[in-house]
Formats: sequence, C-alpha cells, structure tokens
Amino acid sequence: METSVVRTICLVLLVMLGFRKVMRAKLSEQTGADLVLLLSSSALATAAVLMPEKPLLPILVPLMLLILIDRSRLWIDHFISHGSSYEPLPHYVKQAKKKETEKEVYMPRSGLALIEKGKVRNDNLARIGKTQFWLRRELRKFGYRNIRQVNYLTIDALGNFYMDLNQFMH
Repeated sequence: METSVVRTICLVLLVMLGFRKVMRAKLSEQTGADLVLLLSSSALATAAVLMPEKPLLPILVPLMLLILIDRSRLWIDHFISHGSSYEPLPHYVKQAKKKETEKEVYMPRSGLALIEKGKVRNDNLARIGKTQFWLRRELRKFGYRNIRQVNYLTIDALGNFYMDLNQFMH
C-alpha cells in the first residue's frame, strides 16, 4: 500500500512537470502528437501504480523517453511540418473561428438566443442579420402579438425556433 502511494505521488509530479506545457494549453491548441504523448505517459504511470510488485525502472525509462520527446518539440515540429499537413486535432474549432472572422454567421449548437426574459437581444439579431421587425413578424406567425409573452426564444442553424413562454402572459 505504501509503495502505491509513494509511486502515485512521484509519478503524478513527474507527469505534471514533464508535460506542463501540454497540460496548460487548451484542447483546441493541442496537436495529436501532444495527446498521444500525454495519454501514453498516463497509461505508463497507471501501470506502475497498479503493479507495485514490479520494479519501477522498466516503466520510468519509457516515461522519461516520452517526456524527452515532448521537450524536444522544436525538432519534432520542424520534422513533421515538412512531411505532412500539421494541424491541431479539433480542426472544427479553427473552422468556427475562421467563419467568425469572415463575417459569416457562426451558430452555436444550442442556438442563438433572440429573446431572454421577455427582452429582445439586439446583438444576436444583428449577428444573424435580422431586425426586431422581422422577429415580431415571425412571432405573429405563431400567434404571439406581444414579445413579453415569450420568456426565452432561440433560433438554431437551420432556422428553427425554440421558445419558452412566460407563464403569466398566456
């Protein structure tokens, strides 16, 4: 039991210090190589803790090698960037940022709130290129004449409305 506790503390500190740059970065800024190195090192550390009867040295050598590889990122980045397209893993995040800079409408998965607490969100209307007049006309199509009848209204990327009605104004 004591061996597992000591190993856990030492290996957690070693992984945290060895991969501190990777652990500080956002997921969208990490590359596939970063994630592979981090997951491999955590698997080695887990194996060392789960098997306290085995010697630590055969696990420390590959773990230190992974840390060494991560530390020599300039050389590896230079080598990989000339060989293939080198792009961070979640490329959809970059695409979303690119769309926002190109003045295209970026619609979050949950939709864009157009009315909150019975009040129109003019900033979000402007993001989709619509006016309050358009919103009032759309609400009239559903039979709502007063915006205060709607507590919350969102629009998704396909143009579907999702609304929560104000319980006092039915």
